[in-house]
Amino acid sequence: MMDNRKILVVDDEPRMIQLISMNLKLEGFNVVSSGDGYQALEKVSREMPDLVILDIMMPDMDGYE
Repeated sequence: MMDNRKILVVDDEPRMIQLISMNLKLEGFNVVSSGDGYQALEKVSREMPDLVILDIMMPDMDGYE
């Protein structure tokens, strides 16, 4: 099933981004990623994702912020 919905994956661990993104892409989703909360805020406004999957324990700006 091909899906044109976009998901933003946010995590400070590149291996987690890679793992999550790979699985979502296999399911047909468009995936964008970010390595920190500040970059994620920029990508949300620019990319307009349908869903954000984020780590809550990140340095500087955590997932709750």
